[in-house]
Amino acid sequence: MLRIPASLLLVVFLSHQCHGVRDEKTDSFSDWVKEHGKVYPSWEDAVYREKVYHQNLLEIEDLNQKHRGRTEFRANQFADLIPQEFQETVLMPRRSGVDFPQDSYLDIGHVESLPDSFDWTTQGKVTSVKDQGSVGTCWAFSTVGNIEGQWAMQGKPLTNLSVEQIVDCDGTMDKEQKKADCGVFGGWPYLAYQYVQSVGGLETWSNYSYCSGIGGGPGSCFPCKAPGYNKTYCGPPVPWCLKNESCAAKINPQRFVPDLKVTGWKAVSKNETEMAASLVKYGPLSVAMDASRLQFYHRGVYNPIDCSKTALDHAVLVVGFGSEKEIFKTHEYWKVKNSWGLKWGEDGYFKIQRGEGMCGINTQVTTAQLAT
Repeated sequence: MLRIPASLLLVVFLSHQCHGVRDEKTDSFSDWVKEHGKVYPSWEDAVYREKVYHQNLLEIEDLNQKHRGRTEFRANQFADLIPQEFQETVLMPRRSGVDFPQDSYLDIGHVESLPDSFDWTTQGKVTSVKDQGSVGTCWAFSTVGNIEGQWAMQGKPLTNLSVEQIVDCDGTMDKEQKKADCGVFGGWPYLAYQYVQSVGGLETWSNYSYCSGIGGGPGSCFPCKAPGYNKTYCGPPVPWCLKNESCAAKINPQRFVPDLKVTGWKAVSKNETEMAASLVKYGPLSVAMDASRLQFYHRGVYNPIDCSKTALDHAVLVVGFGSEKEIFKTHEYWKVKNSWGLKWGEDGYFKIQRGEGMCGINTQVTTAQLAT
């Protein structure tokens, strides 16, 4: 890959300048390239990415006008991607959710009252924000985030657990629901819990570090398909891979975190009052949603007018809830941990409207159960 210094990018885009007069559009792009450390394979691709970047600035301006300050959008690390590229490289294929059996749901009972706000990040139950990179591994980050929270809820040290182990090794499938875990092509937290249960545990992040989404740089890897990978549900596996960077060569059960055992999983009610009560009682919850319009989110309560409640393409971790007051209205929200790095959103988190099933966030809520 060719790393293009921001100073040289100005030479490429001389057509935007005139006799030494600064061109604000070109300066904007070159500053953005430098800020995000972008690497392009050719000058031609850099020229194309600048064009996409400026098209996205217009889209961001339009989004800010439509949301009238309640939600703010900004050019982030995804500002050189068209929507289709964002969907294909960061999100999972859009698909319908799972019909969980009725006996799989937690029985939360009658909810008498809830606090006005709640946040597990202030109580030592949520690990640091991670970055999945340019692959669809959000489902594994959501799964691990939930298990990390469950482990901490037992009074154990807050521990960064291995996402890569699940990405490399989990080929679990559900023939009845026609769902499967597909490595870098997406998956389902409820199946990932079953994988961790069947294999007997998880290594730590430091022992089995994340490498799938790094994109060819230092520390990256090219693992082959997981054992049991199902082409019918997942599509063709990656066309090129290295066996010595794959599950069989890397996993070591002797390094599993001692006593961390998944014994099962539970679904959580779609009723968002009961969902909030479950969050308070049981810890951070894995959820899925439609994130197709979340690309340029910066801050505020996310409340898009055109997201789906049934076509889901992203998995995240709900860690809290609260409300923001306007003059005539109060907006209730969920606080959600994402896996797009600290530069995205509100230090890696976002808020989304609560109580309306926004973007399907209440439809696939699950939590692991650990041995005590």
